[in-house]
Amino acid sequence: MILKTIFKYGAVLLVLFAGNKLRAQNDTIYLEEILVTEKRTDKLLKTNISAESVKLQNVHDVGEMFKTQPGFGVIKRGNYAMEPVLRGFKYEQLNVQIDGGTKTSNACPNRMDPAVSQISPEEIEKVELIKGPYQVRFGPSLGGLVNVVTKSVEKVDAFKVKGDIAGGYMTNGGNYYGQAKIQLLSRGFDASLHGDYKNFGDYKSGDGTVIPSSYTRTGYSVKLGNNHGKSKQNRIQLTWRQGFAKDVDHAGLPMDADKDNSTLAYLDYMAQDISNVIFQLKAKVFGSYADHEMSTRNRPSWTLTEAVTPVTSKSFGGRLEFGLKPGEKFVQFTGLDYNYTNKEGQRNRLVKINGCTGDTLPKPKQFADKVWQDSKMSDLGVFFENKYQLSSRLLWVIGGRFDFVSYAIDDPAADFSELYNGNIQPDNDYNLSVNTSLTWQFDPGFYVQWALGRGVRSADLTEKFINHLSVGLDAYEYVGDPHLKPEVNYQTDIIVSKKWEVVHVYADVFYSYLNNYITAFVDTTLQKKFMPCKPPPHAKRFANIDQATMMGLEAGIGFYFARYFRATLDGGYTYAQNISWDEPLPEIPPFTINAAFGYKSGKVDTEVRARYAAEQKRVSESFAETTTPSFIVVDMAASYAPLDFMEINGSITNLFNTNYVEHLSRAYKNMGPNTGSLYYEPGFSFNIGVRFKF
Repeated sequence: MILKTIFKYGAVLLVLFAGNKLRAQNDTIYLEEILVTEKRTDKLLKTNISAESVKLQNVHDVGEMFKTQPGFGVIKRGNYAMEPVLRGFKYEQLNVQIDGGTKTSNACPNRMDPAVSQISPEEIEKVELIKGPYQVRFGPSLGGLVNVVTKSVEKVDAFKVKGDIAGGYMTNGGNYYGQAKIQLLSRGFDASLHGDYKNFGDYKSGDGTVIPSSYTRTGYSVKLGNNHGKSKQNRIQLTWRQGFAKDVDHAGLPMDADKDNSTLAYLDYMAQDISNVIFQLKAKVFGSYADHEMSTRNRPSWTLTEAVTPVTSKSFGGRLEFGLKPGEKFVQFTGLDYNYTNKEGQRNRLVKINGCTGDTLPKPKQFADKVWQDSKMSDLGVFFENKYQLSSRLLWVIGGRFDFVSYAIDDPAADFSELYNGNIQPDNDYNLSVNTSLTWQFDPGFYVQWALGRGVRSADLTEKFINHLSVGLDAYEYVGDPHLKPEVNYQTDIIVSKKWEVVHVYADVFYSYLNNYITAFVDTTLQKKFMPCKPPPHAKRFANIDQATMMGLEAGIGFYFARYFRATLDGGYTYAQNISWDEPLPEIPPFTINAAFGYKSGKVDTEVRARYAAEQKRVSESFAETTTPSFIVVDMAASYAPLDFMEINGSITNLFNTNYVEHLSRAYKNMGPNTGSLYYEPGFSFNIGVRFKF
């Protein structure tokens, strides 16, 4: 309690007297939206994951990009729709959005369709990362912000047509992929069209086990933009994006996705130089719709019970922000944002055989299980962020936001209502988030940063309202709690970064104190509802943990020598403890080290990468989490441009055919007897692709 009090009042004092723009090593803290009128440079904005690194890694799922990032892990349910985990923060604990403010929400209770799955990696220009509760302008942020930035159009003075077409093949799984893009550009108007296609098969792990992981996906996006004003400094842009996935196998889940269709639309507007004080206005409106269906058609359990679950998710909202400059050394951003989500659907079961006795029923019985109970959530927030240049070497940033969060459950299941004695309507949440930080720029290549923040997140619809469904990476049924309190994260980071001519070193040490942390535990008072004769006998229930803590660091060093060569070494570790229950927090990425050596010239870019993950022995007993062994995996990649309009890329993933598993991934035994209890990653694969530009 003493530590909590010191931290809480320390945060208030620092908010009153300190601050920073927080640009952690390669982390994005000076966050800007994609809607700009000129190219941004690395001097203005730094990012962890650039388009160049994405291209060389040749990844085909956005979530996969985070595997090699310090402090990150990846939750994998299949070869499609992976999700990032940052220092143990996952799902809605991370504020994931597209192009600075566009939000979308999963329709599937098992998260087969997270936000990052609704965009193609080929569309991405960069992924901006903020580690910690250090931003207020783009919605609530408990553990961090992930902003997926799509490629912007080139600024031109005369009409121009450009584009590219690419395709490739991966041996492990017999995977085919292709994409095409065309842009029509002028000084005033521009239009771009992007389309992609993927057909992936089941892959083999390092020991030759076939892992069900096939899927087919097509998608396209359209962007229409207009630059206007005296110097074309203002811009309006409409984006329309759709994705269509089908026959998606999820070895880590109890069901597969028959279809996963998503639609996302947003309109951005930016005006600059409005007055002497108002230098910028930004506005955005967006809407998204996810139409998802999953079933057990390809599972052994289909012979017992035919289960089909059609669900939908609708989201809409927007934001309005003013950029003000009241003084020469003072910049302020202030505005408001709104986000609304509604989820509906049910699981339809046709029971043909009694799963406990094995007896065939004289007549199959039909059941309808309410998945989302027609639940709704809305969040209205107001925010401000002030940047003060206290001296030529010292920058202070202070920010705050207030969120009003409300819920509704309009079609509750009878047993869910009975569990809570009819009291299932959550109270409104009133959340206050604040942060501040200081940056000392001692010289152009050396800075030290100190950040302190309080981030608050209200529970999502799964945590509030899910009712006896297997939504985790295990066979337990999960039950929500409509009276969960908002999570609160008090966090501080100290970052040191130094660049010499050929060497760059950095370190980020963090400490996080958590109140009302939301997790699930095995509730021995709550019996399993479906197939009670089969283990496990009890369900998991979401609950608040009064006190928990996370601490750790990310650090790295890079050498850039002989003009063309580079060598990097980085890693991250998080120690997370449930203080109230005296055990580790569940689902924390293990200690990880990444090493790479590369060569890059005008036509050639090559790299050898190695990743080591330690054994994760710190697991949660109440969560029924299991340990995972350590591993080392090595990849090679190369890109060659023999002509200005042609590029050939090739890679070998898992060079030594290592049989390994990621700690955050689990196999679901309903996949069949050959899958086992561990979800193994792909073994050796040779991948080749070609791109033509015009």
